[in-house]
Amino acid sequence: MPEAAQKQPCLPPVVFMPEYVDFEGVPKCLMDKRLGLVAVDSATFSGEKLLEKKRYYPFLVLEKGHFVLFSQDHSPIKFDYKARNAVMSLLWRSHPISDLSATKFVEVDGLWQLEQLPVLCFVFGRDADAVVSSYLIDDNTVCEFFESETAMDMSELAAVAQGKSGVCVPHFFVANRGKEYWAVDTSDPSIRYAFGPSTKTRTISRLAGGSMTVRGLIDEEQSLASTEAHVSQDSGFKLCDRNGEEVVEGEEFVLQIGSERGENPDELGSTMFEDMDWLDAFDLSNDRSKPEVLPCGSVDRGGQFGVSVVDGITYITFEGQILQLSDDDNSMDVVVRPDVPSKSNRIRINYTDDGDINLSNWETTAFITCDWIKASYGAICLGDEGEKLRLTKL
Repeated sequence: MPEAAQKQPCLPPVVFMPEYVDFEGVPKCLMDKRLGLVAVDSATFSGEKLLEKKRYYPFLVLEKGHFVLFSQDHSPIKFDYKARNAVMSLLWRSHPISDLSATKFVEVDGLWQLEQLPVLCFVFGRDADAVVSSYLIDDNTVCEFFESETAMDMSELAAVAQGKSGVCVPHFFVANRGKEYWAVDTSDPSIRYAFGPSTKTRTISRLAGGSMTVRGLIDEEQSLASTEAHVSQDSGFKLCDRNGEEVVEGEEFVLQIGSERGENPDELGSTMFEDMDWLDAFDLSNDRSKPEVLPCGSVDRGGQFGVSVVDGITYITFEGQILQLSDDDNSMDVVVRPDVPSKSNRIRINYTDDGDINLSNWETTAFITCDWIKASYGAICLGDEGEKLRLTKL
């Protein structure tokens, strides 16, 4: 890929479409909903001429079979249409053009594209989550849009997906209506996996990366539901410390994070609780109304949590409000809210073999883990293995 002369701030890209380009034959993308197209007359249009007008930098020109990225920093770059949403998304987030050379692009037959094929996403309705929200996982996608919220015939969608051989990931596609998502097996559309915004990134990345199939996700979830260790789904669940002493409403406890950072080689792979790592809640908002749960290192104890039972379901609370997954954006934050969470944002409490606990998404096998940014604080994310927590009553 051509090397940039220097990095400069970028404006949101303008997309020009000469009249000889049949847009119906161009793969659609989510960024079309944000940028739109500018029709131009090819008799007077010239990409090189437009370069003289700095207000257009950078801009894209749609051509037959490919599109071209123009910038004052380097010569024009030709891309395969499969990469259009990825390129437009990078520019929309004001990445300098030179950053493209550091991403996972490869050149095939003179056209640049991402190493991994895009995911095909069928989007229903103007208020679909994929349209109104912004997710990094959506960068590498191609889309089919349906303006009405008509019933989704997965068999018909599968036939469309099968006709896009070589354009997108072949073994699954995604359908989205409102905040509901489905991952569907392209060869057998009766095999489908439902998920929500809070687990979207993890679900699609596992499928697109080839580490999981749609059937595998379904089997994994069914296995989780039948595992006796995940007893919080039972209305008779009781939250206890590792000695079996129950925590009741009105009592408080702390959650110490098990560490695997021991220096003794004999301790590698074991969970240690000597380090002063805790879960706590901090309000990072301007109006101090949206506390988030974060891991922190402290010689003092962590946040003081409680328990509440609503409609037979046990929730962990902080200052009387319920811990739950956020669906505000594509982050996997654990937030504190006064309202009872939806099922997709509900947190499951799981007992480990030695009486400690870990936390997971209620509907999936995504566990809450700690991503340490520095020794003194970190962030919450979802992963395949849960962080072991030791509950101690106060």
